[in-house]
Amino acid sequence: MNPMRAEKIRDCVVHIGSEKTGTTSIQNFLARNRDALVEQGFLFPRSLAHGDAAVHLRLSEIGRGRGDTERSGVAAAFGRECGEAARAGAHTAVISSEFLHSVIRTPAAVARVHKFLAPFFERMRIVYYARRQDHLLASMHSTAIRGGYTTNRSALTVYPAKGHHYFDHMEVCDLWSAKFGAENLICRIYERGKLVNGDIIDDFSSVVGLPVDATRARVASNESLSFETASLLLLLNGSVHKDNKELRRKLVAAGRKRGGSKIPLLTKADAEQFLSKFDDSNRAFFSQYVDRTLATGFSAGFDAFPETIPDPPPARQILKLVFGAEP
Repeated sequence: MNPMRAEKIRDCVVHIGSEKTGTTSIQNFLARNRDALVEQGFLFPRSLAHGDAAVHLRLSEIGRGRGDTERSGVAAAFGRECGEAARAGAHTAVISSEFLHSVIRTPAAVARVHKFLAPFFERMRIVYYARRQDHLLASMHSTAIRGGYTTNRSALTVYPAKGHHYFDHMEVCDLWSAKFGAENLICRIYERGKLVNGDIIDDFSSVVGLPVDATRARVASNESLSFETASLLLLLNGSVHKDNKELRRKLVAAGRKRGGSKIPLLTKADAEQFLSKFDDSNRAFFSQYVDRTLATGFSAGFDAFPETIPDPPPARQILKLVFGAEP
């Protein structure tokens, strides 16, 4: 099928993240309810994901210029899916990939995404959730520890690894608005008090036009690690067993079951200094891209961060975390 001849769906919402703003929860919700969404006029496509994954990774790969040999096949499959959905009455397609935030960093890459999607839709909108940069830094560090990507106890190491663009909301929004239009960019703030019902799925649903279900069970995804679990995983990450995925899974599960202290590996002073890097760009971001009735700035305060980073727990406490209470 020539995708240019596919029956068009009226609207497309492209959710680009950012990372660490509940994207996995949104994607899992949409994937679990895919059939019910079609009945309500919404398509959450399968063809832009790999296998049974919920994230539309293929679109970010197309943006990066990867998978050129597969692109025509992806376009044909996506065209068929959109055509079937349109004939069934779908009016909106919802696409979601946080990798559109983290790895799409050039005008050429955004243009490739736009070029791929444009034939299928009459209108496209970009949805972007912004998180205060120091909280984003600490959360990304927790994810790196969980995945075995770092042995460093300092969250500050994430910044050079990810680069400035990753954290600069103004830069990200300028990049996407240049191709899609600022009028088609919807920016939301990832803070509980600024989300509909304090919930990321309810907030996203309200943005795309889905009914908000007050009876829906709230299920968290990718919860932050406790200080004790993070300390344990840092030991694992520096050991010969770092690639043992089953052991890692069991340790994370044990940490979730035992609980522990929620202490980011970022001091209050370092958090404040890091956030100050973005003072000017954050002011511009809120002024240009955020509805003033929603927010004019991120919430203030650094009480979530410790004055100093505690020493790692002693071996006895680590063993208790893994094996439970002493007999």
